[in-house]
Amino acid sequence: MKALVLDEKKVLSISNQDIPELTNGHVLVKLKASSLNHREIWISKGLYPGMKLPCILGADGVGVVEKIGLHVEEKWLDQEVLLYPAYAWGDNQVAPSREFRVLGMPDPGTMAEYIVVPNDNLFKKPKYLSWEEAAAIPIAGLTAWRALFKLGEISKNSKVLITGIGGGVAQAGLSFAKAINAKTYVTSSSSVKIEDAINKGAIAGVNYKDEDWHTQLKEISGGIDIVLDSSPSPILDEYFKFMNYGGRIVAYGSTGSRKTTINISKFFLRHIQFLGTAMGSPRDFQDMLQFMESHEIKPVIDTVYSFNQAIEAIKALEEGNQLGKIVLSM
Repeated sequence: MKALVLDEKKVLSISNQDIPELTNGHVLVKLKASSLNHREIWISKGLYPGMKLPCILGADGVGVVEKIGLHVEEKWLDQEVLLYPAYAWGDNQVAPSREFRVLGMPDPGTMAEYIVVPNDNLFKKPKYLSWEEAAAIPIAGLTAWRALFKLGEISKNSKVLITGIGGGVAQAGLSFAKAINAKTYVTSSSSVKIEDAINKGAIAGVNYKDEDWHTQLKEISGGIDIVLDSSPSPILDEYFKFMNYGGRIVAYGSTGSRKTTINISKFFLRHIQFLGTAMGSPRDFQDMLQFMESHEIKPVIDTVYSFNQAIEAIKALEEGNQLGKIVLSM
C-alpha cells in the first residue's frame, strides 16, 4: 500500500508499505480520505514528544471496513466509518490516561491506503457528509467541541471570542457557536478571514496585530464570557480588558507563544478560569457527531489534495494561508 512516511532521517516520502496485519478485536479499514493538522508539521520537524521513526503520519481518517478480526461484531464489515483519532483515553472524562496517544505518532497513522484500528475507534460516518468533509472532522471538531461545551460551558447567551479564525479548530468552533445562536467574535491578522467569519455568522472581528485590539473587542462586544484560544497572549493581563467576571479562557494551542504572564490578583478577584484542553474522549466524539448531525453542520474545507500531493499539502499548511481544513483524498 502507499503511505506518507517520515523516516529515521526525518525525510518525508510517499512509499510502499505492507498492508498491516489484522489482529483480534481490530478491523482493517480501507481509507478514503484524511486531513492535516499542525501536529504533522511538528512531527516532520522532529519537535513532537515521543518520536518513534519511521512512522506513517496522519490522525484524521474516514473509510470502509474491509476485514474484521475475531471478537468484532459483523455489523462493522463493509461499514462506512469515521475513526476516533486516538488510543487509550481511559475512563476518566475529565482528562486522558497517561497512555493516551494520537494516531500518526508513534502508532501508524491515516495517511495511507489502509489502517488497522481497534473496533472501539469506529463510528458511523454521517451520511450527509462526503468522504472529504467527514475526514475534516476528528481532531479539529473534537477539540473545539470539548473546549466550548465541556469546559467553556457555552450556551445561547454566551459571548464567545474565537482567536485565529483561519484554523480548523476555530472554524469548527464558529460553526458550533452559530448552531446554538451564541454571540461570536473573532480575531485574525487577515481582514479577509475576519470578513469571511462575519459572513458565516460572527458578529465582528478585530486584528490582533493592532496594539489596542483588546480595547476594540471590549467596545464592540461589551465583554466576553468564553475565549476559544489557539494562542494565548504572552501578556494575559490584556484579556482582563474584555473578559467578563466569571469568564473562561480555554486554550488548546500555543502557536504564538509558549510562555505567558498574568496578574494573579486580577485573575482570582474576577473569578476567571484559565483551562487547558487537547482532543477529547470517545464519549465527547459521539456527542459531537450527534450534535453535528442534528444541525447538519459541515466542516470548512480550504483545499482537497490528491494523496500523491501529500507533501505539497503539508507545505501549504505550514504557510498558514488556509481557511479551514486541508484534506487528502485517496
